[in-house]
Amino acid sequence: MSKIDIAGLKIDAITKRELLDEIVRRIKAEQKTFVITPYSEFLYHGFRDPKLLEIFNRADFSVADGIGLFWAKKFLDIPLTTKSYWGKILQAAWQIKYSLAAIIFYPRWIKSALPEKIVGADLIWDLAKLAADNNLSVYLLGGFGDTAKLASEKLKVKSEKLRISGWSNKNPDDPTVIDDVNKVSPDLLFVAYGPIRQEKWIAENLSKLNVKLAVGLGGSFDYIAGKKSTPPKFIRYSGLEWLWRLITQPYRAKRIFNATFGLAWRLWRYKVFMSLPYRPNAVSIILNSQNNILIALRNPEDKDLRDVGDFDVVKFKNYWQFSQGGIEANENLETGARREIFEELGIKNLKFLFRSGQNPSYLWKNGLRPFFNIYHYKGQKQQILYFKFTGDDSEIKLDNQEFIRYKWVKLQELHNVVHPERLYLAKIVREDLKDLA
Repeated sequence: MSKIDIAGLKIDAITKRELLDEIVRRIKAEQKTFVITPYSEFLYHGFRDPKLLEIFNRADFSVADGIGLFWAKKFLDIPLTTKSYWGKILQAAWQIKYSLAAIIFYPRWIKSALPEKIVGADLIWDLAKLAADNNLSVYLLGGFGDTAKLASEKLKVKSEKLRISGWSNKNPDDPTVIDDVNKVSPDLLFVAYGPIRQEKWIAENLSKLNVKLAVGLGGSFDYIAGKKSTPPKFIRYSGLEWLWRLITQPYRAKRIFNATFGLAWRLWRYKVFMSLPYRPNAVSIILNSQNNILIALRNPEDKDLRDVGDFDVVKFKNYWQFSQGGIEANENLETGARREIFEELGIKNLKFLFRSGQNPSYLWKNGLRPFFNIYHYKGQKQQILYFKFTGDDSEIKLDNQEFIRYKWVKLQELHNVVHPERLYLAKIVREDLKDLA
């Protein structure tokens, strides 16, 4: 089955019938299966925390539950034809307006983004029928009070042959939850710990669970139990479920705003910046006479971090990395690298050794970046250069804008010291300098 990329979120281009057939096939083949039903809120939070996208993309099946993802795909697919930076911003803004209007006035175009919208509140009934038809058991986990119990009873009424092996409303942090599930070893596990929280819980614990399939179903238990009213069919067809929830569940106003207008704002920025080229960047690996490697501690207050969409001050409190910097249009690679080293570390006495054959690249957090910034790029394309430091440590003078401390690290210890986001560079360095190990 093919997957469609929507700003980093991988969605299966699949119909509900195809999904159910694949689930049966995997269960018979004894393949443990993780299913998620993401909607616009998932993508909104994924922009801020890429680790969430990694969790979502680990699912065996990810099916779009919400018109927001359909719209996001169509909006991102409209090309930006202007070349100027500010022209792209204005053109993308206009594209947001008319593509959003298409949800109401041209829904067929919006819905052509994916084969089918698969709503979790409907999917739970389909999975229950699948379980009943194939003599599979179901366990309901989550919800408040007696919600899971009531939902299990309603499912049983609809599918008399359905085997309910149990239910629980225990908190996901309760260590006994996994034991409770494993005691009865259900075939299908329905988890309702709320969106994103339930997906994280499943991803973390699926390997420990004696189940064949686990799926996060958000508020589906509430709808089945009758504790929340489901939107009329015409509301669901028109893609205005968010408006129905705002009216019937006003306490969710902030979440709804984030998943609608907040997502549009982030996608606007993401689209503009993703249309730009990579910035040429030099990573400088500096070795001293003992072949130790210089790394520096990033200043968490560095204003440049906001320009690339990084607002996590806590993360940068212990962010050790190599010296690196952008290469200007009038510079060659070595000249630019030397300039950056001097600006950041005050070092001049360097002997160029060699250039790595690997050229990694990475994207900035483009959905979070401000339009008013100096970096009109989507990320950095890196060239790795190696230098021998021929001076002494008294020469090192940190700029205190980007770096506030430095230290020399043995090659063998590099992967234990650099920040996890820079481990890919540490791996390349160890490969390039393997003869020194």
